[in-house]
Formats: sequence, C-alpha cells, structure tokens
Amino acid sequence: MLSKRGIIAALVGLNLLLLAALLSDVFALPTAYAQAGGRGGAVACLTAKAAGQSYDVLYVLDGNSKRLHAFVPASVQTRKYRPVGMRELDKDLGK
Repeated sequence: MLSKRGIIAALVGLNLLLLAALLSDVFALPTAYAQAGGRGGAVACLTAKAAGQSYDVLYVLDGNSKRLHAFVPASVQTRKYRPVGMRELDKDLGK
C-alpha cells in the first residue's frame, strides 16, 4: 500500500503533468493552412491617419483589378469597418 505521503506526491505529479499539457496547448502557435490550388491575389493593405480625425483609415490595394479601397471604423464600440470609397487606379493614373 502507498502511504498518504506517496498518494499526495503522485497527485501533485499528475497535476503538474496536466498543467504542462494545458500550457503547451495554450502557448502553441496557430497553424495557417494556405489555399491548395491557384495563385493568391495581389493584395496589399496599409493604414494611415485620417486628416483631422483620431482614427486610421484602412487602405486595400487590389492589384488584379487595379482598385484602391478605403475602409473606416463603423463605430468606436465594434471592430467592424465600413467602406467609404474606391478608386480606379487606371483612370486616376491616365492609363
């Protein structure tokens, strides 16, 4: 028979093992799975401070369609963005 001290030591060891398993799962980097077929789009994103405003504007450049899209926060409470405009780069650059 195991003594009381032996049972407590076994339970402490089991708890440490479970804690290590939990922490290894929590701190593991997420896996990104890329699209299997086809070529990715030519998209670039950047932010810039709006003139006279306290928020940033998110600009998305779509290289395939040659368009520049602009998005601003929909409200302060949400993390959603709303589109505010789009430019045709071929027309703007005279091509």
